Amino acid sequence: MKNSQGISSEQRVIWLTSGSHFMTHGFMTLFAAVMVVIAGENSMSFMALGIIANIGYFLYGLGGFPAGYLADRYGSKRVLTIGVFGMSISSILVGLSFDVYTFAIAYALLGLFSSIHHPAGLSFIARRVQERRGKAMGIHGVWGNLGLFFSPMVGAGCIWLFHSWRSAYLLSGGIGIIFSLILNRTKIPGELDFHFTELIQGLRSRSKREIAPVGTTDAIAWQTKSDAAHVIPIALLVLFVGSTLSGFIFRGSLTFFPALLRQEVLFIANHDQPVVMAGYWTTFVLSFGLIGAWFGGYINDKIKWPEFFTAFVFATVTPIFYLISRYSDNKLLVVSCLFSLVYYAWQPCQNYLIAKYTKKASHGMGFGVNFFLLFGIGSIATSIGGYVTDEYGVDRFYWLMSLISATAMLVSLSVFFIRKYRLRFFWMMEKE
Repeated sequence: MKNSQGISSEQRVIWLTSGSHFMTHGFMTLFAAVMVVIAGENSMSFMALGIIANIGYFLYGLGGFPAGYLADRYGSKRVLTIGVFGMSISSILVGLSFDVYTFAIAYALLGLFSSIHHPAGLSFIARRVQERRGKAMGIHGVWGNLGLFFSPMVGAGCIWLFHSWRSAYLLSGGIGIIFSLILNRTKIPGELDFHFTELIQGLRSRSKREIAPVGTTDAIAWQTKSDAAHVIPIALLVLFVGSTLSGFIFRGSLTFFPALLRQEVLFIANHDQPVVMAGYWTTFVLSFGLIGAWFGGYINDKIKWPEFFTAFVFATVTPIFYLISRYSDNKLLVVSCLFSLVYYAWQPCQNYLIAKYTKKASHGMGFGVNFFLLFGIGSIATSIGGYVTDEYGVDRFYWLMSLISATAMLVSLSVFFIRKYRLRFFWMMEKE
């Protein structure tokens, strides 16, 4: 079905979720771009800042559980709208924070509302996009990487123009509020818009009657064989383990790239404004992830066994991390770009596999669990990275991530070989 401008419903779903993905990663990446300035302004160590970031990133993952449940129950678009609006308001609160404690609370709220996107947005795509779903996942990934790409630039630019890290959060929050209004007003068949009055009246009494049934799919996971017997593919559980390891890599590399470039690249360290230069060069490095994210989605529609592709990504990234920990100056910039090019192909493929191994009615919860592990448990990288950076230098942290990547490669490779095995378990409540 197309609207008067000839844009199909599926295309609207893709662009709305992609815009939300852009906003989500933009909000959550600003911290890395302004971290050094915040530390200097408040006389804080990297470890202390890492702990604050760890709390926000943990909630970024933890919120995936209720967000996935709410998306399955009340509709993905409505829940996605709440997420974009909530993280926009939270970003403004971060910019207005007046001490370390209010900053930490506001940042925790930002992480919590940002957690809504992935389970709600990806279940939105999985349910409403039938043609070339892999390509849709790839476009979604590209826009997420655009958020990663522009966020350090916005942070560095605001510091340069306004001499304040707060302006970056205030500007981003204002843009997010506008997008949330566009998201809510765009009509998608089978999806309800968010209305505040309905929230007050109670969505619970109305959701089951209003929301279009999510239907069935050819997926092979989370099936109920009887009232008491439940079956989960072991491959899905292993995918979750891979997400945990990849979350450590994702958050660790992203948070400490500006600090690494400022320490190891001579022309950045000697610049009059090294923080601004580190932010710009981090943006340049992350820009190569746009190609990787697009290719990761594209390849899923072309290869027979996408399970092997995730293992290939980690097999390539492992030696790259080792080189990052050893190189400096131009060599460091080259291998960092190579990391971004390869690594960001992982997430569209992983999302495709999560959708494959979960049934349609459980897509929201499946993505919720996945992103709790990816962003929530993986967020421990900020605390560990802060400790390693303070004690040994940021380059040693990238050596540690090389070991994590090697482990992730073995975990990812095992998915293919156990894809036909399922775990059946029972629960039942009885009264004597």
